[in-house]
Amino acid sequence: MTYVAQNIFHGYAGEVSQELKGSAFGAHFLIIYPDLQTLRQMYSYYTKSALYDKNEIVIILPYYETVDNVRRILSEDSTNIDVRKYEKEQSLLIIDSLKGYFGIQEGLMPFVNRIVQFAKDSGRIGVSVIGDMAPFFYFGQNAGLLHYETTLPIKFEDKDLKGLCAYR
Repeated sequence: MTYVAQNIFHGYAGEVSQELKGSAFGAHFLIIYPDLQTLRQMYSYYTKSALYDKNEIVIILPYYETVDNVRRILSEDSTNIDVRKYEKEQSLLIIDSLKGYFGIQEGLMPFVNRIVQFAKDSGRIGVSVIGDMAPFFYFGQNAGLLHYETTLPIKFEDKDLKGLCAYR
């Protein structure tokens, strides 16, 4: 694994996933992935561990693939997650990133804050958000992305939240 900076990871999917699994809540990471297959492996490993081992809620915001494709990938042999069960329990939320970043009227962070409170109320240990940041490039909002990332704290103080911002 190559550390580009303290909270920026670049490396193999399994290594990145292991680092993220061991991180404390409050963390805000930038993940640089070289291709879609690497991102799929990373979010699959991480999601399985977060749901099975840690009793977390996971929000995945894909861009380069459909929500249904993410469901299929998480359900496949290597991960074998019962996606429908976890979605029904509201432990797994898969939302198209265009909708997540630009289609929620109150904005993504107020929505995430409600999910963090729901996690607390329902006895889960926290929430991890894996968000592909490509919609900002799609809309030509490079400055908007910079603004968005800089409005997010380096560490989410007093929140059982991990923010995993993925870049290709």
